[in-house]
Amino acid sequence: MGQNRQRKTKTPDGMERPRLELLAPAGTPEACRAAIHAGADAVYLSGNRFGARAYADNFSQDELFVALDYAHLHEKKIFLTVNTLLKQREIADELYPFLKPLYERGLDAVIVQDFGVMHLIHTQFPQLPIHISTQMSVADAHGAAFLKEQGATRVVTARELSLAEIRAIHDDVEIELECFIHGALCYCYSGQCLLSSMIGGRSGNRGRCAQPCRLPYAVLDEGRHMVSDAKEEAYPLSPKDLCAVALIPELAQAGVYSFKIEGRMKSAAYAAGVTSVYRKYIDLYLNGTDGKVLAKDRERLLETGSRSGFTEGYYNQRNGKNMMAMRHSGHRKDGVSSERAAAEYLKADKKIPVQAELFLAAGEPAMLTMREPQRGIQGFAQIGAVEPAKKQPLSEADAKAQISKTGNTPFYVETASVTIQDAVFLPKQALNQLRRDALENLTELCLAPYRRAAAPGQMPDPISEDTVRSGNAPLFTASIERAEQLAPVVSAAFVSRVYLDGMLYGRESFFAQLAEHAARLHAAGKEAYFALPAVFRRHTAAFYEANFQKLLDTGVDGFLVRTMDELGFLKEKGVAGARCVLDASLYTYSDHARAAYAAAGFSHDTVPFELNKKELRARHNAQSELVVYGRTPLMVSAQCIQKNLRACGHKSGLLFLKDRYKNEFPVKNHCTDCYNVIYNSLPLSLIQLADELEALQAEAYRMQFTVEDAARVQKITDSCRQAFLDRRIPDMAEITGGYTNGHYKRGIE
Repeated sequence: MGQNRQRKTKTPDGMERPRLELLAPAGTPEACRAAIHAGADAVYLSGNRFGARAYADNFSQDELFVALDYAHLHEKKIFLTVNTLLKQREIADELYPFLKPLYERGLDAVIVQDFGVMHLIHTQFPQLPIHISTQMSVADAHGAAFLKEQGATRVVTARELSLAEIRAIHDDVEIELECFIHGALCYCYSGQCLLSSMIGGRSGNRGRCAQPCRLPYAVLDEGRHMVSDAKEEAYPLSPKDLCAVALIPELAQAGVYSFKIEGRMKSAAYAAGVTSVYRKYIDLYLNGTDGKVLAKDRERLLETGSRSGFTEGYYNQRNGKNMMAMRHSGHRKDGVSSERAAAEYLKADKKIPVQAELFLAAGEPAMLTMREPQRGIQGFAQIGAVEPAKKQPLSEADAKAQISKTGNTPFYVETASVTIQDAVFLPKQALNQLRRDALENLTELCLAPYRRAAAPGQMPDPISEDTVRSGNAPLFTASIERAEQLAPVVSAAFVSRVYLDGMLYGRESFFAQLAEHAARLHAAGKEAYFALPAVFRRHTAAFYEANFQKLLDTGVDGFLVRTMDELGFLKEKGVAGARCVLDASLYTYSDHARAAYAAAGFSHDTVPFELNKKELRARHNAQSELVVYGRTPLMVSAQCIQKNLRACGHKSGLLFLKDRYKNEFPVKNHCTDCYNVIYNSLPLSLIQLADELEALQAEAYRMQFTVEDAARVQKITDSCRQAFLDRRIPDMAEITGGYTNGHYKRGIE
């Protein structure tokens, strides 16, 4: 895969250190300027479309132009967040016209979550660097390598990775790595959260997260007895804020290039205050001084706000109660001194030094040069013919004073030299015009390297013949997570494929049990697909890497794929096409996303949970499975509620989160690969809408079994057969005890 060789710089004592980037957030133009003044090398922000912080003030197009020019004049960068999932209409009608003027203006990079958006940007704007958002949950070198192959230039890693895991990606893939170093942490792997979406219709995938993870929950065991103390452990899903300023040397040595501060919803004072502290310690590291973080600087960071103090996140620990707020979930400021300390950056007018040279000679044009020594660029202007002085000649001092009045331009005159031959006269208005013209010319020359020309854009039609239904009747599939669920799906003759989840198998008897289950399914005339884990980090990847042939030897016919890392892994192994089905966690909101995955070798997918029936009818579903029953996974987390509130028993189990409305959300701890899954309090059911679903022309209907016992699985499979094959709609409320239509009828913004 190749070594990722970081750019190097030398310390005063001759040691080499990697060059680092400090990346600051901005929700407003004021915050953008303040962050640059405070020492940011780059600023990430959003326009009025497609950003994952829809409730921030964000930037108009004119404000984006101003921010780009301001940053580029100061030799800084602007990254635009296009890190939401886009619907069909948005890609077709809005994406290109939104990006084109920014691309031409010199936008430095886009941050993306949607695989289809990534593919289109790479095609339509080939010179625009693409940064993979942490919303893609990249956790392993396989995912980073796959995305680099698709056109990515940088990966913002999953926030849950350790220093060792980051180092492994750096060593294996030649791609820039960006990691969060300060700010709020999500409980869930970013991009894998549907909690806000399903509870209140405000989707984090669309930048509208309502943060229900910050609300109180009681934790119950399988017998519905309280596990958590209502006062001491009321907020089991609310992490403390990240503060990793002391880990700058270790992160740099692990291969991190860009150090990212979270906080586009926060104030300009926050952006400036936090940036200034991290600038200090990054510079100390680059200068060869790995000094301890001073107490006063930690206090400054605390004063900008935190949740029950700070944590250093996952860099040196897998998970733990000490990372969680538990008793409080609110973001609190401990003082106002941080805003005072940041005032200098908020009020500062950061100017660029220039050297002015004026030449005046009677009968010749007046000529002014404005030289910017840092870049070695000089602006030039000339005007008219200088007249001989009839009365009082222009003095050198007056001329120097006039050309030094740079006003509200980005420049200030550091040195001015005036050459006047003979006695001449030039009106102040002429000198002012000369100065303005020279500075405008200098500005244009400074910005010229950033300008690009975009080709005439037209979003390609993603539809091809293989995406149109052949007219065959849809297939029926089922996925299972418990061993007792196997028998009823084996006996369901109409089910043609079963997905066997990794949760079914411990490492000791993994392959023998999987082979036995695959053989039972084959004997019943069904396909056996293996459902890969919801998280594919280094220790998990190492197991499958070492045992992939054994996995194939079990007789499985294919795979249900859940992460970018697994896509990269399977592609490396030469497994793609019909042998792979993308799960709903690999989002295919649009036909463009489906076409992008198909171009990469993965043409079969699962319909996303967040689209409504109108959007689903506009989508081509010929190679898509539609989940018609199952508890929707709402969160996948590196944190373990079992461990945080009891102890780590290394044994998978079931707990429940009870919210203030008495809803109970099942929580499974998957100990083999060390993650938790929180499921919806009610199962999704579209079985009762069987007649209506035909219009979607899906390739298959899936029943997704998670916590159900064998008897419940039997009832659900019977009801599915009745509805779709016998045309008798069962009473799903009676069968399930309560269900939800999910987003099928309501959708999301």
